[in-house]
Amino acid sequence: MRDLENRIAIVTGGASGIGRSIALKLATQGAKISIGDLQGLPREGGKKTEEIIKEIGGEAIFTKVDISKDSQVEKLIEKTVRSFGGIDILVNNAAADQSTGTIEEMSIEEWERVIGTNLTGMFLCTKYAIPHLKQSKGSRIINIASQLGLVGYKNRPAYCASKGGIINFSKQLAVEYANIPILVNSVCPGLIRTHRTKKVFENESIKQRLELETPLPYFGNPEDVAEVVAFLASDRARYITGTDIVVDGGYTAK
Repeated sequence: MRDLENRIAIVTGGASGIGRSIALKLATQGAKISIGDLQGLPREGGKKTEEIIKEIGGEAIFTKVDISKDSQVEKLIEKTVRSFGGIDILVNNAAADQSTGTIEEMSIEEWERVIGTNLTGMFLCTKYAIPHLKQSKGSRIINIASQLGLVGYKNRPAYCASKGGIINFSKQLAVEYANIPILVNSVCPGLIRTHRTKKVFENESIKQRLELETPLPYFGNPEDVAEVVAFLASDRARYITGTDIVVDGGYTAK
């Protein structure tokens, strides 16, 4: 039997990149997948992820959702429960990046946009999923943070603040719900090759600098993160909660 046979998983930000890889990996392990994302385009958004999962014999649904909006998150949770009968795994992956700049250059609107998705969105998804996770045996919450939640980085105040908040939010939840138990962990990816980071790799000077900063002689792929998430979602991780696993090629080890 596959590790996640008939488990029900919500993956936010599952339309592309790391989120899509997570959704596909959990599906190959037998999970039924509820994808939540703002990107709903048939060829490249959440619907495409849904189609790929169905093509490989899995079960999936897609909901277009802005996770910073209370009512939309409620609908995502309700649709998942109505379609599949419950929730066993919540992967909070959806995230907003920020335009680069110092805190002096950053507008209140930009700060609120990043925090609204990265922290408030995670809060809302968790808040509405928890009552259903309490009914499951072997519940998991896996929050996708970042290496920049562990270290400072120039011109990224909102992003660093939000990702650092995710790590400690995960620890708080792990302690709060350990008696049920709901296991809660965070995963901190480094620079991963996705459509979002394409411009970074196309800029030779930035790429060379990042190569010098990363001990491993190669960068990560979305599948590297998905493998860790699948492990944390499985019974093999039954005694792991309240920790963060870093997938960054050694960047934060220096």
